[in-house]
Amino acid sequence: MRKKINYLLLLSVTLFSACSTDLAVIGDYKETMVVYGLLDQSQPKQYIKINKAFLGEGNAFGYAQVKDSTQFVNSLSVVLKSIKNGVELNSYNLSPDNTIAKAPGTFYYADQANAIYSFASTGGNALNSDNTYKLIIKNNETGVEVSSQTSLITDFGTFSNPNPNSPFFSCILSNNDNYLYQVRWQSGKNAKLYQMIIRLNYVDSTTTGNVQKTLDWVFPAQKTQGLAGAETMKNDFIGQGFLQFTGNQLDDFAGLLGRIPGNVDIIIVAGGDDLNTFIEVNRPSTSIVQEKPEFTNITNGLGVLSSRYTKTSFSKAMAIVTWDSLSCGQYTKDLKFSNHLGAFCQ
Repeated sequence: MRKKINYLLLLSVTLFSACSTDLAVIGDYKETMVVYGLLDQSQPKQYIKINKAFLGEGNAFGYAQVKDSTQFVNSLSVVLKSIKNGVELNSYNLSPDNTIAKAPGTFYYADQANAIYSFASTGGNALNSDNTYKLIIKNNETGVEVSSQTSLITDFGTFSNPNPNSPFFSCILSNNDNYLYQVRWQSGKNAKLYQMIIRLNYVDSTTTGNVQKTLDWVFPAQKTQGLAGAETMKNDFIGQGFLQFTGNQLDDFAGLLGRIPGNVDIIIVAGGDDLNTFIEVNRPSTSIVQEKPEFTNITNGLGVLSSRYTKTSFSKAMAIVTWDSLSCGQYTKDLKFSNHLGAFCQ
């Protein structure tokens, strides 16, 4: 695997004659694959996104809307190899996957037929955190080949709270909204980034039927000191923060008859070292100098291949007092949540 950071990309220019003032700023076409992938053994399916870089004379926005500018017309050979101690254990062939829609925007979005490749990573195809995974992509028509490899993030210890056997958020009491809720866990091997999500599951009952929905309270990402694992990670928040966040994010709307809250999940998402580097390099610049380094760990191409691990440690019902606060509390009383008896705030 090759990692590189290019601090300046210079376009070659050719002077056609000693007397000419014409500059050729666009050279001969060179095929460049742009690859993004995060392997996550906690998920039943793995995805790799593959596009191609483009450059042409005229309006770049016009080129961006053309399928052939950003996608390969022909299917590519996309193979993921499982390796341990230098020995290849398994090989997975990824197929084009057009099931994920791309939102309308600057780039071509009508279909992703040859832009997303996937394979089911279940049963005998399950990924193993003891192994290293090498990705090889080849355009059989042109012979261009790119590659990269990554380690996986190992599972990490379950996290704790003041009373792990109690209903979730039982610590939010009417006489103690500032109760400090603490979440602790041990980092896994090869993880550099961690982010906690508190997910409220609920149902919107509308005039056209019931709709299952979720609301995610995403906490700031935090970094480990190293990649060996076993570091204590934490997030603290006060009880009323959950109610305030919910009140700020949801609204009443025409046709909404009521909301029925469900369980609350705590989810921890871990990211690999190369993913962290890629995010850091691509953060908006706060300097007057806007030139930024470019990071890629794709040999003969651009992009990043790294790992991610998603863990839901528990999913619990809210305590009655919290449920009723969600229904009639000062932050959420206008959102039509039912209380624990199924009634709505008057």
